[in-house]
Amino acid sequence: MGQKTHKSVLVKKSTWIISMVACFAFILMAIEVYQVSTGTIVKNLLLVILGIIAIQIPAFLIAWVVSKRRKRHK
Repeated sequence: MGQKTHKSVLVKKSTWIISMVACFAFILMAIEVYQVSTGTIVKNLLLVILGIIAIQIPAFLIAWVVSKRRKRHK
């Protein structure tokens, strides 16, 4: 593929910033409108992060083992 242009990098960065602002606005709305405590939000965030880690570590290990076995037979 071609080189990344300065404009495409700026578009990606601005898209990321806009999405983070939207997430922050949604969290503020959940706290204010639905009376959700920040402790609950933090607890749920940590559970999601731990779940992602629990899925990614075995997936990485399986991919690593498969990769090593394929290299051994070549």
